Parts: sequence; C-alpha cells; structure tokens
Amino acid sequence: MTDLPQPPAASHYQRLGGIDAIRPVVDEFYDRVLADSELAPYFARLDVGRIKRHQVLFLASLLGGPHTYAGRPLAVAHRGLGITSAHYNRVVTHLRAVLADASVPDDIVAAIADAVAAAKADIVDVATGG
Repeated sequence: MTDLPQPPAASHYQRLGGIDAIRPVVDEFYDRVLADSELAPYFARLDVGRIKRHQVLFLASLLGGPHTYAGRPLAVAHRGLGITSAHYNRVVTHLRAVLADASVPDDIVAAIADAVAAAKADIVDVATGG
C-alpha cells in the first residue's frame, strides 16, 4: 500500500472563513471597546475606521491568511498613549468575549491570545504603572 500525500491542514484563517469572517469580529470588538467608558478616551482623536482596517489585516496575517500587515510596529503605534496594564487587560477581556460570542474554536482563540500576550510589552506604557 502506498501512502498518499495528505492535503495541507487548513490554516486558522481558512477555518474561520477568511477575511469576511474576521471583519465582523473586529467591528464588534471595537463597538465594545468604544462603549467602554474606561477605554473610549484612548480612541477619541483617532481614525477608528483606519484602526479597524489595520486590525483586520493584522489578524488575517496572524492567522495564516494571505494578507500582509503593513502597519506601524505595535510599540510605535502605541507609544505615548499611556496605556495601563489594567486597560490592556480590559481590551483582552473584550477580545476574548467577542471571540467566544463568534464561536471561534478554542485553539484559534489560544493562538490569538498568545499573540496578544506576546505584544503586551509593546502596548503597555510602563511609565503609567503598567
């Protein structure tokens, strides 16, 4: 018996349904963050539509999609915003809730959570007591 080559495993991106499945998750995530009175001030003078577009591409790239994130490095994008560890944790809580509500599989949530955890040092402003 000859072993037949196995098809490549689907990426997290493919399993989620691609960019069309990521966009509404990102929209809901920002709806929740902007409705949070502790987090909304961080976005008061920012182009949220632009941030959402970058977030969609960032997640698509992170999840193995064909899209390339070409935005600023996270440390540069978040420099000077004064993001505290507590506020960072609130954002993560909103993200996890949105992913759960969208029925994102646990292994994909874990991959996203790992990436978010790895980025914490680039986002939190240590001078704020982060």
